[in-house]
Formats: sequence, structure tokens, C-alpha cells
Amino acid sequence: MIAEGSFESALGALEEVLAHLEHGRLSMDESVTWYEIGLGLTKRCSDLLQQAELRISSIEDRFAVTVGVEPDWDADES
Repeated sequence: MIAEGSFESALGALEEVLAHLEHGRLSMDESVTWYEIGLGLTKRCSDLLQQAELRISSIEDRFAVTVGVEPDWDADES
């Protein structure tokens, strides 16, 4: 059940797992199985977020973007 697609599909699957666990009518074994699936989906989401962060860093480097730094328009140009 671990989604191999997009972040959104993995997150949606994780929400389904949470719904099963929150329902509360599972056996101990079923709960552990759903918990294991949930951890796998959590890791998948985390990995995809990390990939996105690396991609954003690469884009910023490529375009020499310095996030959060305003240009000093008052600096002397001499």
C-alpha cells in the first residue's frame, strides 16, 4: 500500500491509514499492520520533501538567489 507516486498520493494514503487506526475497531495485529504501513508512508513523504528541498536549493544556486537578503540600495558604489 506504500504509494510510489507523488507526495500527494502518499499523503492521501497516509490519511487513509490514520482513519483506520482512529476507528479503533481493529485487532492488535491489524493495528500493528496499519501502523507499519503508516510508517512506510511517512518515510516516503519525508523522502519526497527532502528531494523537493534539494531541488529548490539547486534552483536557488543556479539562479544565484539569496533568500531573505535585501539589496543594499544605499551602499556607496565608489
